[in-house]
Amino acid sequence: MKFFTVVLFLFFFISCTVEDDYVPFQIEQVFSDDLQQTIKVDIIYVQPSITSSQSSFNLDETAFIQNLNGSFFHRYGIGLEIGDIKTLVNDELYDLRDNSGEESRVFLTQTQNLYNKNRMNIYVVKRAHTSAIAGIGKDQRALITDEFLFTPTAPHEIGHALGLFHSTIEGNVMSKIRPHMRKDFTNAQVDQMKNTMKKIENF
Repeated sequence: MKFFTVVLFLFFFISCTVEDDYVPFQIEQVFSDDLQQTIKVDIIYVQPSITSSQSSFNLDETAFIQNLNGSFFHRYGIGLEIGDIKTLVNDELYDLRDNSGEESRVFLTQTQNLYNKNRMNIYVVKRAHTSAIAGIGKDQRALITDEFLFTPTAPHEIGHALGLFHSTIEGNVMSKIRPHMRKDFTNAQVDQMKNTMKKIENF
């Protein structure tokens, strides 16, 4: 039964390859005070055991969350708020290049007891064989390579973590077609994300 559960979890984890992304176009930012649903976002820097400093990522967490809100989420009444900033020392997760083809499994197993079930959890790693990984809805975890944090990859993976599957609509945030053109969510996708966020909030 335990083996079946792990296989089922892996089925609901999606790994997006590096080739999935290109240089994105500029999206006009929209901010709103009228938000129907908000969620705190914990940012977890993954580091090897030889160092435990997050400074090597040079990420402005406030600017990162602000970009997500202004470019993708606020216009739909969804807000992301900065939660805790943490460092996870984990050699296997840090260097996913040693686990080519097994990235989703490694992410699942290495973080299954290391995330806040009441929040969105974004793990940040250095460039690897994958640009990002996310679970579908149940486990609100996303792993994003640092150089893709300010591209449409980030809201795409957050969408996965909030229950969304891939779309075939060009320009949709969840599309695999011309990923650099991602910018919009459908009404159904927005409703799904809000429902998932309510469940997370009441966990």
